[in-house]
Amino acid sequence: MPDSFPRPRTTPCPVRLRMADGSTVEGNVWLLPDAGRPSGVTSVEALLDGDREFIAVGLPSGGSLLVNRSAIRTAELAAGGPGAADVDDGASLDVLTLRLDSGEEVSGVLRAVTRAEAGRMSDVFNSAGRFIALGAGDRLVLVARNRIVRVTF
Repeated sequence: MPDSFPRPRTTPCPVRLRMADGSTVEGNVWLLPDAGRPSGVTSVEALLDGDREFIAVGLPSGGSLLVNRSAIRTAELAAGGPGAADVDDGASLDVLTLRLDSGEEVSGVLRAVTRAEAGRMSDVFNSAGRFIALGAGDRLVLVARNRIVRVTF
């Protein structure tokens, strides 16, 4: 398809997506510039929380595919990479285990900033956003809220 508009420069971010059908997709998602973030690009969490139903993934083979955002169970990326969301000093240090609708369990440190009036774990899980971010060593795992069956903390 020929472009009629110049596109903004994007930054590739390696991700591993685990899908609702049990498949795994590994490749790059493309992050738009965001001067308001230290990395200078949007976060993968913001990309997944967006209003587009499909997101593009560049494959290692050179091809591309579109994935339905609502079919993503988890998205995993480097915790220190450009696509990782910024976490400030007010972030939670709760260790969680999430049981997913697939039977899989994901454990890690909750990477969420709670508001003073929202001190309960249920407030965090009922807040806006499609994904919950967990830190797992040098990886960041974004877990789709609609795929979480149970939370243990």
